[in-house]
Amino acid sequence: MNEIINVLTNPDSFFKKKMTERIHFKIPFFIVILNALLGAISGYIMVKAILSSAAVGVGFASIGAIGGALGGFLGVLIVWPIYTAVFYGLSALFGGEGSFKRSLEFVGYGYIPALLNSIFGLYVINQISASLQATAADPAQMAQMLSNDPLMQVATLVGIIFQLWSANIWIFGLKNARNLNLRGALISVGLPVGLLILYSLISYIGGIA
Repeated sequence: MNEIINVLTNPDSFFKKKMTERIHFKIPFFIVILNALLGAISGYIMVKAILSSAAVGVGFASIGAIGGALGGFLGVLIVWPIYTAVFYGLSALFGGEGSFKRSLEFVGYGYIPALLNSIFGLYVINQISASLQATAADPAQMAQMLSNDPLMQVATLVGIIFQLWSANIWIFGLKNARNLNLRGALISVGLPVGLLILYSLISYIGGIA
């Protein structure tokens, strides 16, 4: 628990200490797996609610929901090394030195805020799924309903806040893992994360327009 608190409140000090230790994936992998499991549950609930409301049949809705769960689970696992590869590649432009494995380990710790966001997101999806199942509409109409839903809009803003929190952890994780100055780490993480946040904001503005 102390490790979790330290990485959330003082990531630079936390990762400096970690640099003196061997690479261990146990805790970061556990963090990412928890995120993946929550993503799977959210995917299952959301896809089943959408397909059920579209009256496609119970069997097809169940199969689609399983596919949504699998996609939610694998999506989180796949994004972890992708994020690391992007940060790692960009940091090379600033003379970054250090192993990919160390970077992967430290990026895993940055998923702690995402875990908190996943818990909130699961609550939101649970609240929305009941109303979706009670509404007869095609998937395109469902997508529009979701983007206009005030609770989903709040979830988008909350998600951006947690994304920024994760980015802060990743900046200091990359700074230590790749032996960068703060500016190099900030750009290496801030550029891709900033683009993702910009996309989220555009989607949010489109939903409330």
